[in-house]
Amino acid sequence: MALIDALSDAHPSMLARMRVIVEARRAHIILDDEAVEVSFDQDGRLHVQPASGKHVISGMGATDTATVLKLLDGHLEVSGAVLGDRLRVYGKDDDIMRMFMAIGILLDASPRTPALQELAARFISDRRVRFASLASDFRHVSWYPFSPEPDELRLLKKLDLLPDETS
Repeated sequence: MALIDALSDAHPSMLARMRVIVEARRAHIILDDEAVEVSFDQDGRLHVQPASGKHVISGMGATDTATVLKLLDGHLEVSGAVLGDRLRVYGKDDDIMRMFMAIGILLDASPRTPALQELAARFISDRRVRFASLASDFRHVSWYPFSPEPDELRLLKKLDLLPDETS
């Protein structure tokens, strides 16, 4: 909701355009293990609620924190995330197109909107702190050839395959 509030304050016409594009559609959005449903009501207010499966969904998008961080850092484009199966989008063609148009509006406004930049910076900081303890397990491991993704670290930890502190 903070994204939409910031967009509304800085660029009300862009938010109005987003509402016209999205209309009464409801999207199911998954980030890691978190899932929410988002929609605009008849008065144009955004509603975000935990995913319940009780509502008709127009489309769904799923990704992970590592992908979002790479997108926000500019190391990955949305098209690359989709083609690399790091961002999965499901729905009818028109619904998918409208989801990407709504995302495009946010991405277009972000460089000109300090409040959106601040939200992105807080997200980046928060998510990097969450994964810092996992990533620290690999900071000085010579056998690991690249920086692992958070999902990979979680899986290795779950399978008890992380190196011992003494290794």
